[in-house]
Amino acid sequence: MKKLFFSLIIFSFSLLSADEGKLPVLKLKDLNNKRLILSSLYKDGPVAINAWNMSCEPCKKEMKYLNDFHIKYQDQGFKFISVNIDSPRSMSKVKSYIKSMKWEFPVLSDPRAEFFRKTGGKVMPYLLLVNKDGSIFKRHVGFNPGEEVALEVEIKEMIALNFPERAKGTKPPIQTEETSKVESVKIETEISE
Repeated sequence: MKKLFFSLIIFSFSLLSADEGKLPVLKLKDLNNKRLILSSLYKDGPVAINAWNMSCEPCKKEMKYLNDFHIKYQDQGFKFISVNIDSPRSMSKVKSYIKSMKWEFPVLSDPRAEFFRKTGGKVMPYLLLVNKDGSIFKRHVGFNPGEEVALEVEIKEMIALNFPERAKGTKPPIQTEETSKVESVKIETEISE
């Protein structure tokens, strides 16, 4: 029983400290070997960031739509960034694949899969929608045809949240108890004598 209790405490602390809803500070390289700090890519506006590798066919299907959204909403401050987690030996295949697809979004290399692991990735495709302050707006795991419709709605919501003045024809997301921030918490205790 003590082991179970101790395990639950450890698990609770890991949930509190592991993610906290923000992206970790990471330095990744682009396909030209230029180092970039991840936060520099979302400081000007919200982004979608996915983790993928060459063997993930659903990832490639999803990226087609993400490229379309990158082009469609870039004038509203949104961009898509792709993080490839293939090994350095596969980089030539990755580069030629990206070039053949003529995608317009930046592709970063992360052969140790640090981004994937540190943000809680377990299965690909793995996509994060990230606000311009680095907070995670939504997470997506997996991709099936047709899901791009709901994804586009979420991208519009994220743009409206980050840039209300730029969100053409979008409604701001509805605030619920789960999504609104608590401004103050009052704790009442009963003292028995």
